[in-house]
Amino acid sequence: MKPTAVLDIGSSKVVCLVGNIAERDGIIVHGVGIAACEPYLNGEFTDKQGLHDAIIDVIQKAEQESHTRIREIVLTVPTGFLELELSDVTMSFGDRARVVENDDVDQLIAKSFKKVSKPEDCILIHSTPVFFLVDGISSAEIPVGIETEEISALIAHIFVKKVFLDTIQDMLEDIGVEISMCISSMLGEALMLIPDQERVRPAVLIDVGYRQTDICVMEGSALTALSSIPMGGYQFASDLAFGLEVTQESAEQAKRRFVFSLDYGDKTEILRTETESKRVANSTIAYVIEARANELAELIRDQLEQMNVNIEAKPVVYLSGGGLLMMRGSLEFLKKKLNLAIKRDMPWTPRLSSPNYCSSFGALYFVLRANRPAEETPQKPERDEDSFLNKLKNFFTK
Repeated sequence: MKPTAVLDIGSSKVVCLVGNIAERDGIIVHGVGIAACEPYLNGEFTDKQGLHDAIIDVIQKAEQESHTRIREIVLTVPTGFLELELSDVTMSFGDRARVVENDDVDQLIAKSFKKVSKPEDCILIHSTPVFFLVDGISSAEIPVGIETEEISALIAHIFVKKVFLDTIQDMLEDIGVEISMCISSMLGEALMLIPDQERVRPAVLIDVGYRQTDICVMEGSALTALSSIPMGGYQFASDLAFGLEVTQESAEQAKRRFVFSLDYGDKTEILRTETESKRVANSTIAYVIEARANELAELIRDQLEQMNVNIEAKPVVYLSGGGLLMMRGSLEFLKKKLNLAIKRDMPWTPRLSSPNYCSSFGALYFVLRANRPAEETPQKPERDEDSFLNKLKNFFTK
């Protein structure tokens, strides 16, 4: 199978992966390109020239390493540039029951799309059924082959802001690359990290990045809620730099060495200022970092409530991103503050085995599974979700 290229644009870096499917649902990464960049904040571009240079740099690096000429690329879309609309719809077959066919499901999704309030200056990138209702029974499985008089469904429609798509496409044209598909970065990540059985009821993914925290609610194979908080790992270091009057780089290093819930006693460490070095008590560093961490936890809790997540029902919650998980003890800290059994489950990879590459691998994982030829797994029957992803793929293609 031809290698697939993915371009993942994060809040602090741009990543290009070139990969292919391996045995047992694995992924082979042939080439990688990574460049530091802070291109957007709160759904607005802040450094277009820096983003342009980073995109060209990472694609060229990935091409060189993979010995592949990239002409088409899958683009991940950050949460801040997405709009989500939910629509329920019913389609009757008349007075007589008949067997549901694939075309009926397609018509149901199209009918649902006509009902949504289409966001201004946005383009639909995918429509995903959350569940189907047949004869009073709700199920995430496509009801093809079932005999009934009518079918109903709740459909999630996700739109990308046209300014994002146009901006990236213009940058890619400089090196002769086209966007073949757009995918929500959170969708690919959630499908990779959260097992099928845990998405039967609403599951939550929290991605704490460097400059922002994205949250999504996942039901089956669909996103049913999306939100973003303008806070991430950068703010922890920024607070240290400002409060202790040290450089941002020195504050970042102190943040990475910090361990939540550790009794530092009278220990100190030396941090650099613009002109000299200074000795700082570890307890002071802990005070600053934990204050910001408490604030982030409260914002996450508030956001979950606004997204109608029933925290008391103890939903399945996964944590990803490098903004918090790269700090030791952070998972246990957030578990305690939110009173939730939060999990982290970044699949191990020989390269880039770090939670801050979850979105990149999630997009590659999604596309490779959707594109996988059926003959590659002759002994194993195709899972419902695998066949559904193949069907879903049509709604992702630009």
